[in-house]
Amino acid sequence: MSRTNTPMPSVLRALLMAVGVTVIGLGAALVFFWHSRIVDFDGSYRWAAVLALRAGEAAALYGGSWLVVRGWNGGPRPRT
Repeated sequence: MSRTNTPMPSVLRALLMAVGVTVIGLGAALVFFWHSRIVDFDGSYRWAAVLALRAGEAAALYGGSWLVVRGWNGGPRPRT
């Protein structure tokens, strides 16, 4: 799939940044509230929950930051 040199509309850029910030915020809130449950677990179930928590945290931070950066950069610039 080729990329065109058409700049991204400002509304789409703002939407991408807003969704990215929302994903990061909701991911942080989920990790914050879910963490208290994991502290009470024992054994291998705790390890599985901790790994799932960290994977979800990484996905929220990576995905949200990707959306924010993509919206901020606005896509390819026209070549001169």
